[in-house]
Amino acid sequence: MLTTRLEVKGDLGTLPTLASVQQVAVDLDERAFLFRPAPLGGKPLTRLVFLPAGQLVHVDAVFAFNASRAQPRLFSLQLEDARLLARTMVDAVFLARTQHAITETMRMAMEVLSNGYRLHVGELDGGMDLYFGTASIWRLCQGLLRAVDTLSPVETN
Repeated sequence: MLTTRLEVKGDLGTLPTLASVQQVAVDLDERAFLFRPAPLGGKPLTRLVFLPAGQLVHVDAVFAFNASRAQPRLFSLQLEDARLLARTMVDAVFLARTQHAITETMRMAMEVLSNGYRLHVGELDGGMDLYFGTASIWRLCQGLLRAVDTLSPVETN
């Protein structure tokens, strides 16, 4: 039996909340790619990590290689924007057509392609494109919904 002891030094009130240290990692298939504006170019992705913190969901990438030392943080979403994006992604997959998620702080489009999906983040003239294969799109939707759920627990009776 493996046991782990947590030693706490100091005031318990200074410990981070569970939501601030929880992360949702989503494994992607070999058809996942990120394309950013030049000079960063494109990179294959192996995993996306959703980090819920406060009222934000941060989206980080794990690259197959990163010799250019690109930052892993792709973007951050406010809680309501993350909810809208998750719904937009599920709609795009179920309806098999392009869907848009546009608010004051977010501009995203989920496009259905013949071999997968493209998530365009940002404005048309310089945003980033994330390509996903059909094998990993449902894991991606569930991961984002899990991160949103972490930030919005329902009170019990």
